[in-house]
Amino acid sequence: MASLRIGTWNLGRSGAFHRTRIPGQLAVLRRLDVDLWILTDGHAANVPAQGHACRAVPGVEFQHAGEHRVIVWSRHALEPVVTEDPTSTVAVRLHPPALDRPVLVYGTAMTHARGGAVQRQGLAWQRHHATVQRQRAEWLRLRQEYADHLLCVAGDFNASLDTAAHYGTVDPRQAILQGLADAGLKCLTAAERLEVHAQAHDGRRASVDHVAFTDVPGLNVRLETVPGVVDGHRMSERDGVVVELSWA
Repeated sequence: MASLRIGTWNLGRSGAFHRTRIPGQLAVLRRLDVDLWILTDGHAANVPAQGHACRAVPGVEFQHAGEHRVIVWSRHALEPVVTEDPTSTVAVRLHPPALDRPVLVYGTAMTHARGGAVQRQGLAWQRHHATVQRQRAEWLRLRQEYADHLLCVAGDFNASLDTAAHYGTVDPRQAILQGLADAGLKCLTAAERLEVHAQAHDGRRASVDHVAFTDVPGLNVRLETVPGVVDGHRMSERDGVVVELSWA
């Protein structure tokens, strides 16, 4: 039986504005015992000491030293793969011993609703929509170039992928879901899965952090919340999510 634990969590730029949160965040990361983390709005200090990490190139939006929009961490060795936007995406190859083939991971932090709008460089959601179109083309290209790999796309999509439209607009949401499907991926944090999970875990709200994985036959998925608050102490403004996968 193959198995893999993948987590994604937005750390809320704690390295720039909330450095006192970092020890607690690291404790949460260690406790959840995940094989692969896709961390967004992170900092070099957020990276667990043991393991391997690849970080996005610092961009103009993050002015504080050590900040990275995306950090991919794993207990297994990582081989970087070039992406079109190295400031907001990170791609890596790894081969966990429990799997019969390697995994290509694409970590992303998509532009938020007001990206470019404040600077009058575009309308609200316009830059987000353009980001979605570019990335879905890249997912398909990577799927074709690494056809013998399992593929994982995860991170901060800045859009809830549910029909209630808690955050996002219809066209980008449909484009994301169609892009994932075209690349042979299944969104493991789709609305129906999150709703079932919420019923057992204090009504967890719709998430904009998602994990998609190759639609392996017989794939079993178990969701786990990464808590934004631990023992009354704020770790992040948002919960994260861990997906535990297993298949024959």
